[in-house]
Amino acid sequence: MKRFSKRRQCILDNLESRKDHPTADMVYRSVRDQIPNISLGTVYRNLKDLADEGVIISFTQNGKEHFDGNNHPHMHLCCSVCGKIEDLPLNAEKYAPKSDPDFMIRNVIIQGVCSDCIARQTEDEVLEA
Repeated sequence: MKRFSKRRQCILDNLESRKDHPTADMVYRSVRDQIPNISLGTVYRNLKDLADEGVIISFTQNGKEHFDGNNHPHMHLCCSVCGKIEDLPLNAEKYAPKSDPDFMIRNVIIQGVCSDCIARQTEDEVLEA
């Protein structure tokens, strides 16, 4: 495991304080307030290292890589219309594959349409009628 430099710790603190599952660019724009001379490459490399070490979770949704400071097993509900991503608790033991009881689940992605987008779709249908 790499040592936690001031930049790395700032990136991790930023990510752990968020619930929006940011991209590297979003984290970069946020940490620049604290470290003005940090580069996007530095942020991205640190996020990849943290994910590789299991400190954070990374996953791709709608063609973009997102990062999550919550590395405990959980599900991500991803809206395919607006892109919103929400966390949902996961009973990992319940969903462990029967063929490999030692398999550790860290992240489950469920794609669908959120209630806000369903409501907007219903409103649009009413307005079009």
